[in-house]
Amino acid sequence: MLQRLLKRKKSFSVSVSPGNHHFALDRKETLLAGALRVGLDWPHKCQVGSCGRCKCKILDGVIRPEIDFNYVLTPAEVNSGYVLACQSTPKTDLKVTVNLLNKGN
Repeated sequence: MLQRLLKRKKSFSVSVSPGNHHFALDRKETLLAGALRVGLDWPHKCQVGSCGRCKCKILDGVIRPEIDFNYVLTPAEVNSGYVLACQSTPKTDLKVTVNLLNKGN
């Protein structure tokens, strides 16, 4: 078990579409925090998981939800792979899609 803990990745790669955006995300950092840190104009408002503005779709990879998304997202959205970026930390490398506010990013 100690070997497994020592081999655990400290950061993960995130690929954002549309566009060709890539950034590293610490395993304890939320998807939204990482996106904002690298200057992506990711839609957001509350940053605590109550408004739903930071919603994105996971195309590939696994996240660790910090809250139950069903309070904000519909069951259909959750079943389709949508998550709240402000309440999602990575468990693997990620590919996500989100409608960035400024298409020029």
